[in-house]
Amino acid sequence: MQSLLQGMNRRLIQLNTQYHAITTRLFLEERQAMPQEQRVLDQRNRLLARRNQVRDSQLEFLLQALAPLEQVPAPTTTADQLTNTHNDAMQRAHVRSLALNAMARSTCLAEVFRHAEVQLDGLQESAAPCERILKLQRLMQRYRTLAATINDLNEVCQQRKQGDGHA
Repeated sequence: MQSLLQGMNRRLIQLNTQYHAITTRLFLEERQAMPQEQRVLDQRNRLLARRNQVRDSQLEFLLQALAPLEQVPAPTTTADQLTNTHNDAMQRAHVRSLALNAMARSTCLAEVFRHAEVQLDGLQESAAPCERILKLQRLMQRYRTLAATINDLNEVCQQRKQGDGHA
């Protein structure tokens, strides 16, 4: 499925060919644009401005919506280490996993993450500022890491429950 931004990028590619041909011709012939040429130039400039506005708006939304991921502490232990810790540490890990799970499974956050995955290529193609794209990619990676950590913690908790039931 093509996003609005990707559609605008494709249309700009088409207009850029005409734009460059016209501007080159105007330069070589040392003249002003005729009305038909000016319409193409204006159309391309309007589309470029609108595309940049859409791009910036989408990127800002994604960064703000994923911003809570910046507050999630990085995992301090791995699933393997958790299996070797005592009961208090297991309970703390379980409570932490429940909190992280609630955040990661938040419908809104999951939807924004999926939306970011779909929009990322279009944002990159539209010359979005590199530092903002990199920030979005870091937040997306944080979400993936969080989801993986939650899965690991849930597996450890399941193993622990099964172990407690057999003891």
